[in-house]
Amino acid sequence: MIRFATRLRVGLFCGSAALLAACASSDVTGITVAGQSDVASIRVSDVTVMLQTPKPNPQLEAAMKRALEDTMPRCAKGSVDHRLDVTITDFEDQDVAKAILVGDEIEVEGRAKFTNVATETITGEYYVQNSFFWGGFVGAAMMSDAEKQLSEDFAANLCEEVFNVKIE
Repeated sequence: MIRFATRLRVGLFCGSAALLAACASSDVTGITVAGQSDVASIRVSDVTVMLQTPKPNPQLEAAMKRALEDTMPRCAKGSVDHRLDVTITDFEDQDVAKAILVGDEIEVEGRAKFTNVATETITGEYYVQNSFFWGGFVGAAMMSDAEKQLSEDFAANLCEEVFNVKIE
């Protein structure tokens, strides 16, 4: 009886831990890295978002544009107008059943290019990748609005890595 109770407690503990297991990953890599003075001069005056993914996703496109328009003024505080062109090359939404049973991952990848509006020269271009893995019922709920969550993370990571401004 004691062994059964111990096994039951261990099983419940492990099961609870699996329901709450999470892992987030982000990466911003310079393709054309802007110098410090160039970064300091950037003010994003226009944002474009283009999807180069197998499936159209108007929700992702709108969420990404909104997140970038809301976030960039908080970190790109320079005086030179730039257009931020974001091209999304990969988007993985969650599979609810898989998330509940074994966990699942949501992911977005793309390029962010800052172009000086007056000269049409590229100031900097970056590859951005964000993913989030979570399992169980909690994970399914946490990943339910993947477009919004990943777009906000994409914008925040761009601010942190390019402009050295942490967005909370």
